[in-house]
Amino acid sequence: MIFFLILAFSPVDVPFVTEAKPIIRGIYLAPGVLYSKYELDKFFRMVDLGLVNAAVLDVKDERGRLMFSLYKDFIEKAKKKGVYLIARQCVFKDEALAFKNGGALALKDFEGGIWFQEKCGYWVDPSLTEVRKYNVKITQKAFDSGFDEVQFDYIRYPSGEKPYRNWQNKLSNIVKFLDMVKEAKPANKRISLTFYGYTVWANVLAKEGQNFEKMAEKVDAVYPMLYPSHFHDNFMNDSTKEWRTYSLIYKSIEKAHERLPEKEIDIVPYLQAFTWRRSRLGRKYVFNQLKGASDSRSDGFILWEAGGDYGLGYDELIEFDIDFFKKKLMYRLFQKHESKRNKENSG
Repeated sequence: MIFFLILAFSPVDVPFVTEAKPIIRGIYLAPGVLYSKYELDKFFRMVDLGLVNAAVLDVKDERGRLMFSLYKDFIEKAKKKGVYLIARQCVFKDEALAFKNGGALALKDFEGGIWFQEKCGYWVDPSLTEVRKYNVKITQKAFDSGFDEVQFDYIRYPSGEKPYRNWQNKLSNIVKFLDMVKEAKPANKRISLTFYGYTVWANVLAKEGQNFEKMAEKVDAVYPMLYPSHFHDNFMNDSTKEWRTYSLIYKSIEKAHERLPEKEIDIVPYLQAFTWRRSRLGRKYVFNQLKGASDSRSDGFILWEAGGDYGLGYDELIEFDIDFFKKKLMYRLFQKHESKRNKENSG
């Protein structure tokens, strides 16, 4: 029944007005999903139906592992289907590089040892030119491998409490890396950033060294991670669960636009397709996030489920898409009816 409805109200039957920029309808696919091919057929089925047009793949994870060899076949197939490919590159959280050459590039504690905190892991020092150059090379390789965009994650300092050396000029060190990437990237490729959802609402994240405006002006797009489960329970807690979930997405994106009024930049939220704390988010929490993104001035969305289990996410994306196209079709029929009535009245 559900696929009958998809065919009844598909993008093929109700054409979109051409947009100047692509509207990202993306799915994060973890390395394990690509390795096991877990539900990749379902992903490409969603692509064929016009419900998904982008994929986010890790090229360097938070442990510093490079993944390029895993994606050759996927990239080839995705390109044939017109999928927009985004390479997720974890920048300064990098266990492999932190231990290389005796820890020469690692973030250091005040005793000179490699900095580590249980909840945060291992990090490299963003103030070091060698660290920046290493990551620029990985970005270039991602573009050479066929990716359309490189998205920087963990482009910050750790959030832990344990002190470390070279803690000054955090934002400046991050921006220097972005300037280096901008200078090296091909003109037809894009770079982007992920942010904590709270970054949209805070002037500066002092521990992490992030500032929304100053970092955003260096890139083509920003991807705030607006997972409702990650906001404190008392944040926007003045309505029902469903309405709060919708409002977190809608108001956060509107806030992002308020802070970037003059900048030509895309704002694409990461939305929660995983089940953690779902009882606090309302029954149709994926649908309500999609609606919040659609009703605001977002440039699309990325669904995130680290294990690749997008059963719920796909179901609610299908339901949302059917609802959207039904309303679009009804509006067009209304316009047609009004036009006919106006002609009759004028005649």
